[in-house]
Amino acid sequence: MSNTNPANNRLINALSERKSAGLLRALATVDQLADFCSNDYLGLAKNRELAKQISEDIQIWLSAQDQNSPINGSTGSRLISGNHSYMEDFESKCAALHQAPAALLFSSGFEANLGLIASLTQKEHVIFCDKLLHASLIDGLRLSPAERRIFKHNDLTDLVHLLEQYPLETIKWVVVESIYSMDGDVAPLQELVELKATYNFELIVDEAHAGGVYGPKGAGLCVELGIQDSIFARVITFGKAWGNAGAVVLGSEELRTYLINFARPFIYSTAPTPHHVLSLHTAMSFVAKADSERISLQANIHHFRSLQTAAEWGDSQTAIQTFFVTGNQEVRAKAAKAQAAGFAVKPIVFPTVPKGKERIRITLTASTSQEAMQRLIHTLESNA
Repeated sequence: MSNTNPANNRLINALSERKSAGLLRALATVDQLADFCSNDYLGLAKNRELAKQISEDIQIWLSAQDQNSPINGSTGSRLISGNHSYMEDFESKCAALHQAPAALLFSSGFEANLGLIASLTQKEHVIFCDKLLHASLIDGLRLSPAERRIFKHNDLTDLVHLLEQYPLETIKWVVVESIYSMDGDVAPLQELVELKATYNFELIVDEAHAGGVYGPKGAGLCVELGIQDSIFARVITFGKAWGNAGAVVLGSEELRTYLINFARPFIYSTAPTPHHVLSLHTAMSFVAKADSERISLQANIHHFRSLQTAAEWGDSQTAIQTFFVTGNQEVRAKAAKAQAAGFAVKPIVFPTVPKGKERIRITLTASTSQEAMQRLIHTLESNA
């Protein structure tokens, strides 16, 4: 029997249009392929020693709980029944690691960015945002009543041109990522801090791809540069170098209290489970001690770049590398060739990136082998 449900037919039509345009997404497993697409920069998602320590720490915690303690779930949002001492303990220690006064835990980086931007910025404010911000920040901006101005990617001249159009007393926010997820390039953070005094704005920095990788104990690029006290809010996510999931917003005690009161994704979400938060606590100690992994990652980045000979490579100095192939069908074909050769790589197509900027996005980790790097580059650079 054919499906005549009008609502379902609309879904079928939308999917058909996307498929015809070469834009249909589908889930696929990559377990048996050499990893060049995950964000597991330090290899902690696969680290068995960490897994063992998490299990032991959870057992120790369980043994200390009485019969009335919730041990499997948090039981509700943190403003109702879901706030527990182990959460606040994690937030306090996470803030200290990142040299911030306070931290607030969110279930994902998407929720953290959405809640931060949408609640913090008001109708009379102006937000200046880099053109290549992540979707989570863009969706936060869409929910914000503030005026939005977009400046060219990493272009401070364009930013200054926009800033000069507003009086000094206007409340202004500049939103950037320390490392951008598609090109792997780095924001001019020190220069932005220097501009603050002249143009009277506050900085928000998403450190998703820098947390765990840069700075003392993996505290991020802002701490490495010594500018953390000049940043109003930082977002550190745990789904990348930490090998876990979730995120914190770092900032003042007042910011933490404000988000508890106004950030809707925080207010109306069930709190993370005990197992999740305890695993983050254990992962934090591993991240803080992962200097050898950070050194290995930087060595792999240098080696990978030294092997590149084709003009199609981007100019990233970070773990995110790009191989440009113009056209959605063309980049999908190139990615399929690499996958058939045993490499987990993904094509990034329009509209995720602009037309003509389609690419294979490659991520390196501390454990990526030099032999695999050499074979991947040969596969991508070969026209056969």
